[in-house]
Amino acid sequence: MKKFNFLALLGILLTTLVLRPPVASVGPLVDELKTALGLGSLEVGALTSIPVFCFGLGAFASPAIVRRFGIDRTLLVLQALLVVAIAGRLWFGFAGLLIGTTVIGLAIAVANVILPGIVRARFGDRVAVVTATYTMTLAVAASFAASTAVPFSQALGGWQASLFIWVVPAAAAFLVWSTQVRGTVHQRSTAEHHEAETRSVRRSPITWWIVAFFGIQSLGFYALLAWLPSLLIDGGVTPAEAGGILGVTTIAGVPFGLLLASNLRKFRSLSAPAAIASALTMIGMALLLTPFSLVAGIVIGFGQASTFPISLNLISTRASTDAQTTELSTISQGYGYLAAALGTFFFGWLRDVTGSWVLPILLLVLLSALQLIAGIAAGRSRKIENPAT
Repeated sequence: MKKFNFLALLGILLTTLVLRPPVASVGPLVDELKTALGLGSLEVGALTSIPVFCFGLGAFASPAIVRRFGIDRTLLVLQALLVVAIAGRLWFGFAGLLIGTTVIGLAIAVANVILPGIVRARFGDRVAVVTATYTMTLAVAASFAASTAVPFSQALGGWQASLFIWVVPAAAAFLVWSTQVRGTVHQRSTAEHHEAETRSVRRSPITWWIVAFFGIQSLGFYALLAWLPSLLIDGGVTPAEAGGILGVTTIAGVPFGLLLASNLRKFRSLSAPAAIASALTMIGMALLLTPFSLVAGIVIGFGQASTFPISLNLISTRASTDAQTTELSTISQGYGYLAAALGTFFFGWLRDVTGSWVLPILLLVLLSALQLIAGIAAGRSRKIENPAT
């Protein structure tokens, strides 16, 4: 067994600590940003949806970037970009905020795709545990950022300080990972990604069921991340309370999600876990139409905290080869996040057109039902065909 690389694990966890907060902390600050920068609904919609749109575009660019820099150096470059963009977007008004947030979204996108490969290369005998740990870190960091964005703004003197604090873990991640770039781990070249395997992934129905499942669960998460505070504030909740409920929504199911992620390998089929998690999300979305917003957030939290690790597990286990896994990850996250971005923007636009949150919420309920169907289909115990066999 290889010697455990603590610095590599610390670098991975510090990185995942900043893969959601620079985006998650914007939603609770929307009202303050509107006042401070004079933003309209379209500008706010662009600010909240563009990062997720970048998650999709950046995913498709990942293989070419890794071929150019190597997987370890790619992560180091991404960490540097995050430091610069998090700090730099606080100046030059809305344009600076939008450009910086776009760079952040693109950097996060590539990191999303390459982290599973880094984990497999350095922790091959502990993939499930390390993956579960960094998945939990993503969820906890997103929850903390959402619930503390407004309090930090109030305590530190404004939205700039609230957004700036995330440069600290980003810089720490860069410093720690810089010790790993000249390590002894040999990364497999993406040139081994054969065209025949690419075609087999794209032609398989399994792929597109996974894309649907990943995309819808991402849409639900980011739509609420961007708009739940505004939804609650329109219902009479204070901004601080709205941020707190969003925080509860993103963290409520984390312990269960961690437990589930660590034990998914014990399930022969993931159809049942995917269906149950999707049903919880659907019920929680419907509860947003009632006065019980906190209960709705908790139920949604349990559902969404489960669907994300299930999605990652499907990507890892439904392919037959490493090259297929890379292609499946790129397609799932690329198309999935693009759908989530368009859906998040459409969600806010629909609210403006109808003057109510009722229709957008009903749309999320319907999409959750479709997610349930996709989860059952994607979760069946079968693999994408290996063209070499």
